[in-house]
Formats: sequence, structure tokens, C-alpha cells
Amino acid sequence: MIGDDDRMDTLRRQGRRLAWLMAGAAIGLAVVLLVVVVVTIMTGRNGVVTGPLWLLVAVSLLLAALLGLVPGVRELEVTGARSMLGADGEMVVPHRPRPAHHLRTGLWVVLHLLLGLLVTAVLATFVPTAGLYFVELVRDRDLGSGVPLPGSATGRAGAGVLAVLAGVASLLAWWPIGALLARLAPHVLGPTTADRLQIAQERAEREAERTRIARELHDGIGHALSVVSIQAAAARAIQTRDPQAAATALAAIEDTARGATGELDAVLALLREEEPAGEGRARPPEGIDRLIAEHRHRGMDLRARVELPDDLAVLQREHLERCLAELLTNAQRHGGEGAVHVELVEVDQRVRLQVTSPLRDAGGTATAGASRRGSAGGRGLRGLRERADLFGGTVEAGPRGDVWTARLDLPLLRGSEHR
Repeated sequence: MIGDDDRMDTLRRQGRRLAWLMAGAAIGLAVVLLVVVVVTIMTGRNGVVTGPLWLLVAVSLLLAALLGLVPGVRELEVTGARSMLGADGEMVVPHRPRPAHHLRTGLWVVLHLLLGLLVTAVLATFVPTAGLYFVELVRDRDLGSGVPLPGSATGRAGAGVLAVLAGVASLLAWWPIGALLARLAPHVLGPTTADRLQIAQERAEREAERTRIARELHDGIGHALSVVSIQAAAARAIQTRDPQAAATALAAIEDTARGATGELDAVLALLREEEPAGEGRARPPEGIDRLIAEHRHRGMDLRARVELPDDLAVLQREHLERCLAELLTNAQRHGGEGAVHVELVEVDQRVRLQVTSPLRDAGGTATAGASRRGSAGGRGLRGLRERADLFGGTVEAGPRGDVWTARLDLPLLRGSEHR
């Protein structure tokens, strides 16, 4: 049954290819007749064409190529190549065709019409002639085929075999031509170099959007989950010894989880290309002062120096808050005991954010602490570098003696400049 189905599929495919060639022959014949009529009117006498044959051929080819400029022709040819020829390669119908598209479409239309006329001519001339000649050989008399008959019986037998072979070959000539066109279609109707560059650019833009969403998830929800994890561990450790402090930690968990839910709603709205519920934009990051206060409230010995101009661009301020939240979370998760120093200042028309935190077990396992910091914060550091790249800045991070230092350096953007 499978073999029968395969054979039927093959026959249907070849039938569709033959129909596609016949359609090209019909259009080609109309083009040729139109050219003959026009040339006859312009150059003929008494209805007789007196112009040279090459002129008829040249004008017919030109008119066939011009058909490729007609709107919708490329779409029809691409559809026909896919559905009737069975071409599998990539083919495009550009919204704004370029000269290269018109040239390729014209070439394909010429091939369609020429090969359709060739197949039709072979089927209409060689097949009947071969059949008539075979009958002449059998009856041993001339019936008007125009091919001379051999005198001997052996010659007639050989000529009969050749007539049968020629007839079968002519009858099936469209088979390899259709297969050739199916392979050729993606090369002629496929994307040009400019199309491939545009496709690559669109893919890069989609990838950049996915990267931005991943960064927002990491910097927003990832930060919130880290805080929840730290506060939950603290609450469990002191729940019997200091119930009031445990209650404060649980309240912080509740507040952080509520904020993370808003962040998640904003990101999901961004994925759906709609506005977040109840807001016109994604939830903005916490203010720098509030961010520092919350980390101090969670028990971090945080010593901060923040000196930013009042007219700092809003977008740059939001990115700085995201970066500071990431660095403080890393310091709380992976740092050792001791003070965390934050410096966020303007220096020579540049913004510098530097966070220094002690390494865990600096006396004996500083290297291990640094490696854990680097591996756990790999995605965070990559996100910081991506944010720095947006403003033409740089990020440096790594262990320096018994401390971990991360430094973000950006060109200063003021509100008027950002607009």
C-alpha cells in the first residue's frame, strides 16, 4: 500500500508539473501571436510577415520578460513553483521589489514560457510523427510523415525501434524538464543577498529583544527572588530567638513578592505587546535611596556615597538603579562579613558606579569565594555589560586582594541631551 501511495504521489506531482508547463505554453503562444500580429501590421505586406526571424524572437523574449514587471506575477510564479512544480527551497515575494527581483522574475517568466512552448512543440510534432512513421514501417508504405522508409526488412525493424524510442522520449520530455525547473526555482525566485541581509537583521533584532526581556527578568524578578531567599533564611534562623525580627523579615518577603508580581505582569505584557494591567508602562525600579535603605534594613553594613546631578537622564538613572540592585544582591548573597562600599558619582562628565564587598572567608578561601561569585553572577555580569554597552560604557569586575570590586563607567547623559 505504501508503494502504491508513493507511485500515486509521483504521478500527481508529474501531472501538476505538466500542467504548469502547459500553462506557460498557452501564455507563450499568446505572446508570440501578439508579436506576429504587431510585426505584420508594421512591416508586412498583404498579411505576410517580411521582418527577420530574429526580430520576432527578440521582441517575443522582451515582452515575456516585461511580464515579470506586472504586479502579482512573481507571487503567482512563486505559488506555482511551490504547489505545481513541488519546489522545496526558500522563495520570497518581497513587499518592495528591487531591480534584482524584477530581473529574476523576468528571467523566470521567460524560462516558464520558453520551456512550456518547447514541451508543447515536442508533444505536438515529434510524438505524432514518430507514431505515423511507425505505422508506415508496419504497412510498408508512405503515409506522409516525410521520413524515408528503409528498403530492407532489417532496416525497417531498426527504424521501428528508433521510432518507438523517439516517440516515448518525446512523450516524456516534460518529466526531466519539470524536475530541472523545480530545482532551479529556489535559485531564481529565492532571496537575494540584500534579502538575506534583511532577514539576518530582523533575526538579530528579535534576538536582541529576547535578550532585553531576559535581562529585565534577571534584574527585576531575579533580584526579588534573591531577596526573598535571603530573608526567608534569616527568618528561619531567628524565628524562635527573635520573633519580631522574623516578622519583619516575613513582611519584607511579602512586599518583595508583591513587587515581583508586578514586574512579571509588566514583562508578560511586553511579550504580548500590550500595556501592563493597571499601568501604562513597566514598573520602574526602586529609587536609589530606597534601595540602599532596604539593604541596610536587611542587615547589610552599607556605606554609600551618592552624588548624581539633578538633571540626569531618566533612562540612565533607571539603568543605574538596576545595576546597583544587581551588585548589592550579589554582595549580599556571595560576600563575606564586613562593610559594603558603594560609590555612585559624577566624574568629568561621566557616571561611575563602584561597589566593593569583602570576599567570603578571605583568610583561607578567597579564591573559592571569587569563583563562586563569578559563576553565580555570570548572567548578572553579562546583563551589566549589556546595559553599559547601551550607553557606550564599560564594566570591570573581579577580586582585588580580599575584596570583590565591580565598577561601571558610563558617559553622563543629562535630561535635555537624552531628549
